[in-house]
Parts: sequence; structure tokens; C-alpha cells
Amino acid sequence: MNGGRKSHMRLPLELRPTNRRVEAFSDGVFAIVVTIMVLEIRIPDSLAFANDRAALMQFAGLLGTYALSFIVVAILWGSHHYLIYTLPKADRTTIWLNNNVLFWITLIPLVARFFGQHPMAPRAAGAWAFVIMMCTIALSLLRLHAHRVSHNELHKALHQRVFRKAFLAIAAYAATIPLAFYSMKLVWTCFLILPLLFILPVTRRPRDDSAAFREERAASEPQTSH
Repeated sequence: MNGGRKSHMRLPLELRPTNRRVEAFSDGVFAIVVTIMVLEIRIPDSLAFANDRAALMQFAGLLGTYALSFIVVAILWGSHHYLIYTLPKADRTTIWLNNNVLFWITLIPLVARFFGQHPMAPRAAGAWAFVIMMCTIALSLLRLHAHRVSHNELHKALHQRVFRKAFLAIAAYAATIPLAFYSMKLVWTCFLILPLLFILPVTRRPRDDSAAFREERAASEPQTSH
């Protein structure tokens, strides 16, 4: 056993497992999800020759829901991108937790179309909120794994900051499911406000130049020769 472990450690760097394939596959899935969502939108032919109010309202609902879903997918992709960077290696747990994230991501076009066709329907709003909530939970489980296996204190601190926002978002999306049957206006207000929690950066530099931060900064700076 020890001999096999030592032989693995002697492998060249380019032959050791990395997170590149995990990130590449995930980026492809995110791109396909966005493509499917935009392909679901059709401009009604009746708008080319007449003022069809019903067709215009239906198109506006699809377009508005697409814009909201696109912002959410973009936030999830950005969070996933930086999260993968903090994982030291692509172990089996990482792969399957990441697959869980992608499963829920691929359901977004399904509920986005349903919600876009019925933007004021409680069941459509509840279905959309449930999938976004599950995406956030799945990404939080992957982040929890990264926090557990990481030895970088700066990465752990960043994960802790995101956890606070993620827990708030999970609770809020869960609350909007029953709330949709009482007030769709409040639900839409929540849907528009919640993405703002994750647009603001969480990677601000610490005020104190600690040893862990100095080490992280030195590792990230490009090496130049004089």
C-alpha cells in the first residue's frame, strides 16, 4: 500500500488528477443550459403585423423569466468557478457532488419555460423556486466538502462568508413556495432581490496582512525576471 502511494506521488505533475476536467465538463453543461433557455423563446408572428396584446404579454413573460434565470445561472456559474479553484484535488466525492450540482442546473430550463408561460401562477413560481433552492443546496454541499478538505485558511474564510448568504437564500426560496399561493407580487419581489445577495463580491482583501494571506498573494502573483 505504501509503495503504491509513493509511486503515485512520484508521477509527473501533468499525469496527476486535477480539477480541469471537472471544470471543463461543468462549463459545457452551464453553456448548454443557457442555450436551451434562450432557444425556448419565440417572438410571436402576430406581433409583426398587428398589436396582439395577449401575444406581447406572453412574450414579455418568457423574456423576463429568461433574464431572471440567466442571472441566476450566471451567479451559480461564477460561484462554481471560484469554488472549483479552492478544491485541492478531484476526488470521487468532488465528482459526485459536482454531478449533483449539474443535475439541478439542467432542470432550470424546464421550470424557466413553465414559469415564463405562466409568470403569475403559484405552481409555476413554486416549481422555479424549488429548483433554484436545490441548486443552491447542491452547490453548498460541494462548498462544504471544499471547506472540509482545504488546508488554505483564506479559502476557508471565503467559504464561510458564502455559507451565510447561501443559507439565507435557501430559506428565502423555500419561503416563496408557500408564499406564492398568497401573493405573487411578494414572490416576484423576492426573486428580484435575492440575486443581489450574490452579485456583491465576497473576495475582499483582509485588512490585516496575515501570514496566510501573504502566502496566498505570493502564490497568485506572476513570477517576473529582472
